[in-house]
Amino acid sequence: MMSPQILNGEPLVVACVVGLGLTALIIFNAWRLTPSDAFLKDRPVIGIRKELLPWGRAALRSVTQTRNWVFDGYTKHSRLNSFFVLPAIDRGASLVVPPKQIKKVYGLPDTVLDVHTTANQTIQTKWTIWDDEVSENDFQMNLIRNQLTRNLDILTPPIAAELEEGFRREWGTETDTWKTVDIWHSAMRIIGGAANSAFCGAAMCRNMDFIQRVQDHSLCLFLGAIMINSTPWPFKDITGLAVGWLCYYQLQRVSKLCLPFVKERLENNARLKADPSYPWVPPKDGLQWIIDECYATGDPKQLKPERVLHRLVFMNDISLHSTSYTAQNVILDLACVDPNVIETLREESGRVLEEAGGKWTRQAVTKLKLVDSVIRESMRLTPFNSVGLPRTVIKPQGITVDHNKSTTTIPYGTKVLIPVEPIHYDDAVYPDAKSFKPFRFAGPNAARNLVDSFNTDEAPACQQEKQKSSATVDDAFLGFGFGLHACPGRFFALNEVKIFIATLVLNYDIEPMAKRAKMTPLVWLNVPLFQNFNVKVRRRNFLQS
Repeated sequence: MMSPQILNGEPLVVACVVGLGLTALIIFNAWRLTPSDAFLKDRPVIGIRKELLPWGRAALRSVTQTRNWVFDGYTKHSRLNSFFVLPAIDRGASLVVPPKQIKKVYGLPDTVLDVHTTANQTIQTKWTIWDDEVSENDFQMNLIRNQLTRNLDILTPPIAAELEEGFRREWGTETDTWKTVDIWHSAMRIIGGAANSAFCGAAMCRNMDFIQRVQDHSLCLFLGAIMINSTPWPFKDITGLAVGWLCYYQLQRVSKLCLPFVKERLENNARLKADPSYPWVPPKDGLQWIIDECYATGDPKQLKPERVLHRLVFMNDISLHSTSYTAQNVILDLACVDPNVIETLREESGRVLEEAGGKWTRQAVTKLKLVDSVIRESMRLTPFNSVGLPRTVIKPQGITVDHNKSTTTIPYGTKVLIPVEPIHYDDAVYPDAKSFKPFRFAGPNAARNLVDSFNTDEAPACQQEKQKSSATVDDAFLGFGFGLHACPGRFFALNEVKIFIATLVLNYDIEPMAKRAKMTPLVWLNVPLFQNFNVKVRRRNFLQS
């Protein structure tokens, strides 16, 4: 029998072991996150202090301080056309590209600057997707880029119908009382239902249990990827297994509801191919285009129902949260803006809808110029990330760039990033950049030329430009990325968000808010946490209805 002295000493022993383990973990993490390349060590670094284990401790602080550091580095270095190093708990040390060189660096070919493998590392597809055929042979991305955009004429009416149904379901139909709604939760459900009318049709898009399970899978994937990337190497596999199991579990939850539907669609396709007279017409939606592409590969394994379902879920993963995030922030901005702005949007939306015969079409949506401007301005002020668009230098000889008044070579293996939010907030690029100006983008010259904005030798040139759509990507507006690898689904997403906002202003009043809820910085993300994201809404007596 153990003596009381030993029993009383056990907690102390356990505490010592845990303390030593944590100390070893912090020391190892500090070593792991310290740049081994002399190039990065010689660059200006933001966030490092003169202290024991400076890189490891800076990485821990990056969880809450990344946004502040990016703005600090932008002011001190980016505006002088100088690169700086940003420490991060999930990405290690990365090099931030100054605005004047974004086009040059991000215009390099994929054989020089990698995006695909870097993106897969960011979302840790090895663990979160685990099926290499879905993550590596990702033809569903091309379907988003091509088929969804090309077929917006067909997809717009059902999307509009599901948005109207979603608002009635989530925001109610009472015209005499105000209803408090959680805009993040409601926007996710409304957007999720409308998007899946295009992804898989009416059979699943109104099943809110299905929509919720798809959103749960997406959340596990992205948050899990951050956890894996933030875990020190010896323990990364442990975190990966835990996150992978959770993602698999969430996928199985989706599968219970959707797999019979996918199997039925595959059976109908097989029967039609075997007998062209079979009385079934393939629908035009994302699931059908995935199946068509699977047949086109000539590989029977691509037609496994579970793999087809996984591709469908992955389409949801990469679209629902970002689109819902945009819609949510536009609502917040409208709740805090001059009520005359909403009346102006209401007038435009009503006029365009009436000209279209009371039904939303793709052509009608393109006429929502003021709605488009509001969306673009909201995305400018509240981007999804403070710093982003990661790429990795994969040319063995590195890449040569301007640095101060000379040149330097960024070596192989270096990760580069763009300071998204500081560019959006730069008065030299956007006059009065910190203010929400809803119709900033309704006319030409909303933003100054980015290169000229940093030319200290002469005043920025004023070049007459046409109004740009929210889906337009350039080096001054980075809401949908930049270059050849800009968001492939941006035209589809903006089409959906425009109808979302038009439907909202035509059918609902929003009670004005005194103060706009802000996003919370979390590593390089801006996320809707720790704030009140409720608004009060009321159904309008819309004359058209």
